[in-house]
Amino acid sequence: MELIVNRLAQRSKKYLLILIAIPIVLGLVGWLLPVGKEATTYTAEATLSLGSYDNDDLNNSKNVMNLLTNAFFYQKNLSDLSDEKRAEILSKLQVTAVSDKMIKLSYTDSPKENAIEIINEISKAFLKMDELSFQEKKKFIQDYINTLSREKVSDDTKVDQQRFIYELKTTLFKIKQATSTDPSEVMTDNKALNSKERAVAGILIGIALACAWVLIPELVRGQSE
Repeated sequence: MELIVNRLAQRSKKYLLILIAIPIVLGLVGWLLPVGKEATTYTAEATLSLGSYDNDDLNNSKNVMNLLTNAFFYQKNLSDLSDEKRAEILSKLQVTAVSDKMIKLSYTDSPKENAIEIINEISKAFLKMDELSFQEKKKFIQDYINTLSREKVSDDTKVDQQRFIYELKTTLFKIKQATSTDPSEVMTDNKALNSKERAVAGILIGIALACAWVLIPELVRGQSE
């Protein structure tokens, strides 16, 4: 073992300048290396909490997933965009069901502001559609309550009328429309290394190569013996 250590020490001393130069040169190369052409991309995420007012198309996560991944939704709600842009949005959008009443939207793009803007536009378009449907449902129940309240009934059915009105008012109180969070997290994907990070990576690679330069000949010698 002592003989091996001595040989490693002698080899390191013999090639000391080379061993020092390798990490320095690779560090400089990393520092001076131009940044790759691939742009940094970002993933913006937002969560939709679905409403509850007996509308299966807008209150069920599976149906909402189908809606938000259908080109017709974007043609109708983002009509100011070109067909190419709408197709691009669909290709970069991920819609997943967190639960029966919750949807997560993820959109990857560059720059970061664009990813956030698109997520907001999709969320607002869905919330606008949901609000219209919710208000229709709310108006229908309220109109029904008003109609029943004005209707004159016999004493025998008065109790049933009041009970029915109470049930409708309870339903009106319980129904709710969808809500959305602001983009909760922005994650960096395919992040290009800056000059400092590339220099550190070059130095680490250089150190690894320098160690290999010293150790590999000794490992080969050991196997041959």
